[in-house]
Amino acid sequence: MIVMEERISRLRQFLHEHTADGIIILQPENLRYFSGFTGGEGALVVSLSDAVLWTDSRYTEQAALQSGQWYAVKNHEGKLAGSICDSLNGMGVQAVLYERDFLTHSLYEAISSGLEECCFSAQDLSQLRAVKEPYELTATRRASEIADQAFAQLLPYIRPGVTERELAARLESAMLLLGSEERSFATIVASGRRSAMPHGTASGKVVEAGDFVTFDFGAVWEGYHSDMTRTVVVGKASPEQKEFYQTVLEGQLLGLGAVRAGASCRDIDAAVRQYFSERGADQYFTHALGHGTGLEIHEQPVLSPRAAGTLQENMIVTVEPGLYIEGKYGVRIEDSVAVTADGCEILTKTSKELMELL
Repeated sequence: MIVMEERISRLRQFLHEHTADGIIILQPENLRYFSGFTGGEGALVVSLSDAVLWTDSRYTEQAALQSGQWYAVKNHEGKLAGSICDSLNGMGVQAVLYERDFLTHSLYEAISSGLEECCFSAQDLSQLRAVKEPYELTATRRASEIADQAFAQLLPYIRPGVTERELAARLESAMLLLGSEERSFATIVASGRRSAMPHGTASGKVVEAGDFVTFDFGAVWEGYHSDMTRTVVVGKASPEQKEFYQTVLEGQLLGLGAVRAGASCRDIDAAVRQYFSERGADQYFTHALGHGTGLEIHEQPVLSPRAAGTLQENMIVTVEPGLYIEGKYGVRIEDSVAVTADGCEILTKTSKELMELL
């Protein structure tokens, strides 16, 4: 169960911490998180004592049903900037926060020109959503289950002669039929030389015998995204392929073993990089080790060389090392996990032993 009062309370505590008395929220995921409104078109204006949800006539009934218990729902009638101004002025807000990446310059100018006296400060609200509530963990588990089941259904179709796009279509269709609201992101299916492209979305390339094929995909349940990567071999794997795959798998297992509440995000990434370095393969690991998921596919926390902070219990994070030799092949293995006090709960259950699809 979502406890919206607690979320709004944390938002107001955030205002106190940043010496502000109001906030404008425009990002659809934050709209949903802090109000329950899933329409995506609108704005929240929240002060220390009042809260308004502005939307248009297409969504007022929906917004009232989803958010009316906590927000005064109002129709901005095509005048969003003026409506936000009216709320801020009416609430007596003098220091307002806004989302750094979602308030456009033109909207900022329109709002600020209509305010009596108010200073603005850009902030990032992502950290407020980083630690998941029980409801969010349950939703992500279900999304992960759907992805696991869909991949199991796909396995018989992974064979020479099929195209990457056909495999992506079958996988996405299976997830939808199993209950996913949509795909988490553009499904990655990359075979042969294309498997060395970390984000090689499905193409018209025909899968051939002996190919590595990397699948990176996810389902969505109640707005929450799953994320999983598995790499398989079509036919019999060569000794070199087996060794390469095993190196990635051992690095991934090392990363999983380092995840626990209190662990440094940077140190977890560094441990896997050091492992690859000792095997002369670190130059082939070209991206961050992992990221959070939730209402967005990429959220806080991040496991990377530049990451700050530590993991907290009930955060969700991916662990997804990959090695990519340009012009040859690549392997990535990824799980989504929920951080626990002494380790992690792996949410993506599909086997990581090398699958040779004969």
